[in-house]
Amino acid sequence: MSSYSVEHTDVPATPTRARRKAAVAAMLGTMIDSSDLVLYAYLTAYTAPLFFPNESPIVSVLATLGIYAVGFVARPLGGIVFGRMGDVRGRRVTLVATIMLMGCATLVLGLVPTYETIGIFAPALVLLARIAQGIAAGGEVIGAATYALESSTPGRRGLYSSMTPLGSILGLVVAPVVIGLTTLAVGSENMAIWGWRIPFFVAFILTIGVLAFRMRIEDSVEFQELEKAGAISKTPLREAWRDHKATILLTVLMGAGTLYIVYAIPVYLPVYFTTATELSRGSVPWITAAVMLASAPMVVIGGLCADRFGRARFLVIMLVVLGAIGYPLFAVLSSGSVGVIEVALVYLGAMVLSNLALAATYQAFSDVFPPRIRFTAAAIGYNVGNMIGAGFGPLMSTALIESTGNVRAPGFLFVGGAVLGIVGLLAVTRLHRPQVAASSEDRVTAGQMKRP
Repeated sequence: MSSYSVEHTDVPATPTRARRKAAVAAMLGTMIDSSDLVLYAYLTAYTAPLFFPNESPIVSVLATLGIYAVGFVARPLGGIVFGRMGDVRGRRVTLVATIMLMGCATLVLGLVPTYETIGIFAPALVLLARIAQGIAAGGEVIGAATYALESSTPGRRGLYSSMTPLGSILGLVVAPVVIGLTTLAVGSENMAIWGWRIPFFVAFILTIGVLAFRMRIEDSVEFQELEKAGAISKTPLREAWRDHKATILLTVLMGAGTLYIVYAIPVYLPVYFTTATELSRGSVPWITAAVMLASAPMVVIGGLCADRFGRARFLVIMLVVLGAIGYPLFAVLSSGSVGVIEVALVYLGAMVLSNLALAATYQAFSDVFPPRIRFTAAAIGYNVGNMIGAGFGPLMSTALIESTGNVRAPGFLFVGGAVLGIVGLLAVTRLHRPQVAASSEDRVTAGQMKRP
């Protein structure tokens, strides 16, 4: 491997304003992405009988949630397609494409006729729209994380990496708020007939605004360096798998464990509240939105901690803590002696810890790969790990409760997730140091190739 100076760069320093604009673009995009994805799940009570009519409401709900899970299965495909685009054509153009696809798919969900109108074509169109959303999300999340990371100032990679998960958390606030306000405006009866479409239309309008903002941003600093050096990879997928196979597989392991925990708390716990606690279903969305909003600043604080103490060290500490609280968390929530205030406070405490770990988690996927294949390699590791941990995590938790009869059983999965996450993280950290200045090496390689 050629030696190079990590301080050297041929690209003028990017103004602070442009870097901040890049961070905001990453945050807004993932906010829209997150809210669009969960709208479908939050509206299940209204849409299930309209698209999957069945004498048993449970069957309708399961069919609806099954199509929701399809979105996670489609993510690895989106990661490969948009990952290659991001490494070949640039981060900016790819993030514009992902947000356009997400917006179009969301609009389709708002416009699609019901089963009563067009029969089997109704659920088929919903399925196609959910697949499109999953493909878009497969490129959006890790693409935004990569873009923010590569636009960061020295020593602030954790802080800039926090913008992507911060957007995801804010999206989980936007979705229930839009649904709640729509329900207040049109009433529950109209909501079940036509009002459920309004949140999808609102999300589409917000997507147009974010799209306009993204079209005015520049590409990331490190990708501009690659372009100037003529070091863009023509076959990033082949190169990533050939040269970084072990690292990719380790990030899948890390992601399966880590993402199970950090997604189980904001996504699975609200479902758990309605089955294992005395909370009314109507109060859960508002508790969720309030806790998400109150705990959101911890994402940024977690990014600062990752910069201060080191990304790997800080994430290991947080995984140990999250693994340790799993069983006590479910034990308290299922005790039957907690009210709305107590549940909200326990949920807030869990979200604070989860959010502290998010920035380091997202940074870990991108930081271990060199810029020329970073988007592609990180997208594979993140999306496959996310499909296993976050996509099938709620199903595993529910199945464990059903098979054991123990409503506290998901706490054991927290321990397992923490162990997998720590093993994967330590192994990948040992294998590769963070590729902070790998673009300099790419320039050297490109320069050597150009020499006669």
